[in-house]
Amino acid sequence: MTVSTIILAAGKGTRMRSPTPKILHKIAGKHLIAFSVDLAKAVKSKETIVVVGNENEHATKAALSGETVKFCTQKSQLGTGDAVKVALAGFKIRSKYTLILFGDTPFIKNNTINKMISKAEKGFDFIFLGFNARKKNSYGKFKLGPKGTLIDIIEKKEPEYNSFESLSNSGILLARSGIIADLIQKIKNNNAKREYYLTDIVKLASKHGHSSTYVQCKEDECIGVNSQLELTFAEKKFQDDFREKLMASGVSMQSPETCFFSFDTKINSGCVIEPYVVFGNGVKIKSSTVIRSYSYIEGSQIGRHCQIGPFARLRPSTRLSEEVKVGNFVEVKNASLASGSKANHFSYIGDAKLGISTNIGAGTIFCNFDGKNKHSTVVGNNVFIGSNASLIAPLKIGNGSIVAAGSVISRNVPSESLAISRAMQQNKIGLGKKIMLKLQKVAGKITR
Repeated sequence: MTVSTIILAAGKGTRMRSPTPKILHKIAGKHLIAFSVDLAKAVKSKETIVVVGNENEHATKAALSGETVKFCTQKSQLGTGDAVKVALAGFKIRSKYTLILFGDTPFIKNNTINKMISKAEKGFDFIFLGFNARKKNSYGKFKLGPKGTLIDIIEKKEPEYNSFESLSNSGILLARSGIIADLIQKIKNNNAKREYYLTDIVKLASKHGHSSTYVQCKEDECIGVNSQLELTFAEKKFQDDFREKLMASGVSMQSPETCFFSFDTKINSGCVIEPYVVFGNGVKIKSSTVIRSYSYIEGSQIGRHCQIGPFARLRPSTRLSEEVKVGNFVEVKNASLASGSKANHFSYIGDAKLGISTNIGAGTIFCNFDGKNKHSTVVGNNVFIGSNASLIAPLKIGNGSIVAAGSVISRNVPSESLAISRAMQQNKIGLGKKIMLKLQKVAGKITR
């Protein structure tokens, strides 16, 4: 059994009212169309073709540049039947089945496609995916025949559309490749829009002695995204489902509806996520770590028994080993912190490598940017950095060293040294009183 996949993605998406192509809007940090590409990979598609339009061709190719997919362009918007015809002409591999997906339908499950394949293996030539709609919609309706056969799909504009209740058509289709390649050529555009509708293939199949049936799934699996409002609904569904999976795996969340995750977030059991935490792409967290409220984390790997936040920001290429503490108003970027290290408050750590059990005092800044290039700082094991220190990269601070509070460090510090770099303090006895009296006299003249 082999499958090739067509992903229809040429629509203009005018209802999105956005300069970004509809299929390149994101759910949980992932392009809409990438969900369908991943589904094609999950069913082990031998070849995947994405049908794009003139307006979104360049952007879609750029977004999927790392994927092993082919592209074809539907030059004129002549309907889904025409789009499939264009794609079929581009296939090099003749698989047993052709799967047709949509670039704006992100939640179709691998298991559902496998059910459609099982129906095909039992002898059916066309298998459509349907759902039972809770509310009125504009989707086509299945007209069913005996023994679970599908004899037509009635579109909303047709007279009999409102005369019966039936499953709604999601548009997802699995077909025998040889048969759909033949019948797609026979679809006519005898309709008000002068378009070629893929759904017309059901009647054509019956006319030519081929069989059609359906598989039913839940309505929320067939959610399509055509507007900003529908994009919001899709995001909510993803987040709700993702939170449930995390909690089922042993992750604690006190107020789950306030936490937001990326499609690729990985959090191990025993972790605690406090309210109002946001995860960007590329986050992996090992067990028994606590993420406190109002923290933002992206592109980071966090070890066991760490404490992050509140109000912490971890930026891409951050690596934290076990028992690391990153506290309130601390930002970390492209830096690694070894076991037991901590930066408890008000610090910036960028382009750095910190050793074991190193302490970063409040207000410490890693000065990593000279206006043109980024430079790195290496801090050894058991180092104590005093409060309000500025570490000017490139810089190395040896094991067991101390940097005095308020110092500006621009030269390497040898191991087990005390580094002090600040102006000498001078105490002028009695001068403070004189200055205050003078200021009071000036203030008195102004008020008069």
